[in-house]
Amino acid sequence: MLLHADDIPRSVTFARAAVALAPDDFAALRTLSGVVAASGERGEAIELARQAAAIAPENAEIRLHLGALLAADHRWREAIDHLSVHVTSSGVTAVGWRLLASSLHQVGDTRRATDAAREAVAAAPESVEYRLNLASLLSHRALHTEAIQEVRAARAPDNAAVWRVLSGLHAALGRHENAVLAAEHAVALAPDDAECRAHLAYVTGLGVVPEAGADSAVWSLVRRRALPVRTASGLAADIATRGRVIYAIMLRDIRTRFGHTRLGYFWAIMEPITHLMTLGTIFFALNHGSPPVGDNLFLYYITGLVPFLMFSHVSHDVMSAAETNNAMLQLPVVKRTDIMAAHAVRQFATELCVGFVIFAIAGLLGQRGLPADPLTAMQAILLLWLLAVGVGAFNLVVVEMFPSYETVYAAFLRLLYVASGIYYSPIAMPDWVREALAWNPILQGIEFFRSGFFPQYEPHWLNPSYLVTWAVAAIGLGFGLERALRVRMVVYT
Repeated sequence: MLLHADDIPRSVTFARAAVALAPDDFAALRTLSGVVAASGERGEAIELARQAAAIAPENAEIRLHLGALLAADHRWREAIDHLSVHVTSSGVTAVGWRLLASSLHQVGDTRRATDAAREAVAAAPESVEYRLNLASLLSHRALHTEAIQEVRAARAPDNAAVWRVLSGLHAALGRHENAVLAAEHAVALAPDDAECRAHLAYVTGLGVVPEAGADSAVWSLVRRRALPVRTASGLAADIATRGRVIYAIMLRDIRTRFGHTRLGYFWAIMEPITHLMTLGTIFFALNHGSPPVGDNLFLYYITGLVPFLMFSHVSHDVMSAAETNNAMLQLPVVKRTDIMAAHAVRQFATELCVGFVIFAIAGLLGQRGLPADPLTAMQAILLLWLLAVGVGAFNLVVVEMFPSYETVYAAFLRLLYVASGIYYSPIAMPDWVREALAWNPILQGIEFFRSGFFPQYEPHWLNPSYLVTWAVAAIGLGFGLERALRVRMVVYT
């Protein structure tokens, strides 16, 4: 009763008291597990549910509860063990089959996941979400026609998600006009849905004149005019398609993140500018010595901060790409690498705008605002960006396998912040320290940028080929791991 009244702390207190009085009571343990889970303590809730399951191993409900908690914690194989017991018991539920389907999909067993999804639909044929999940799994197995049948069987003409999924399936089958029609109807039903709008932008870009005899039985809609013929073919067509997908994801991401504020994307540029100006000013005020390079200490700091923060922001943004856009992977046309590329390009464009504004302000204040060698400075930024993309791709894969790694990387970035020569020059260090710091590719990138920005600055420890090697290796390792472990990575369905 207290839980229904949203008084979770008191519910936990009473449930703990009940368990203290009867530590081996199944009902008390099950109740405490539920209220502890509601309070956000999932780890403790799982252990309490395990104790309850040990007392009543044949109880279907506790297996479902424990399986759901483990799935929410991304412990897919453990969840499968308990949900498999649930679905073979007399108290099997449609929810149990649905959770089992999702968990099996996470470990790459799409065939069994599809079978479980069929059972969920059979148990609850009126559920639109269950049918869309089954359609998604069928699509992953390239059974697009069967998937379309499941979507139509949902009989939900007012559901935008149904039309969006149907549009994706038509696009996968090459029925581009039908895909556009369905995507337009999804947007008409949910005009504020960013995913529907991004999907419409994508399928509109794919548009071609439909093939003769193409299925036009998309529920009753007025046919639109034929779209222009796309003449690209082969590799060029693939590149054009990926480009449109990446552009659509970028637009969706910008609208989702910044569309709710009046300043919009302008704030994405002003926030790092404020950060840079604040840090540069503080260190300039605290240090009254002469700069190691150039004639302005503030400018020396900024030439270290801009490249480092670009690396930090891009690598973190690529690392979190799948987490923030995972739902889009249900669209057959969207790949995880598209999302990664969209995040990398969007953040790179943002960082370039930030750099232009910062150095333009320096120029207006009478300081050097343009690099002495723009080509060298741009090469340094591009190499650092490629390194950041590769590191972010590697991190994305590792975080999917080991979620706590994200905290480790954040701590590592703080270490790099100190060890990358932002506020000091390696020239002032002892030889053994300078030799050690020179192994840091971020320091190499910053020094490479400074060598292009300041005239006649050519540090003898600078090795651009070393930075190139790191960038190429990071890109190859990061995207190679993503390709090799793709089936084991999380896709929320």
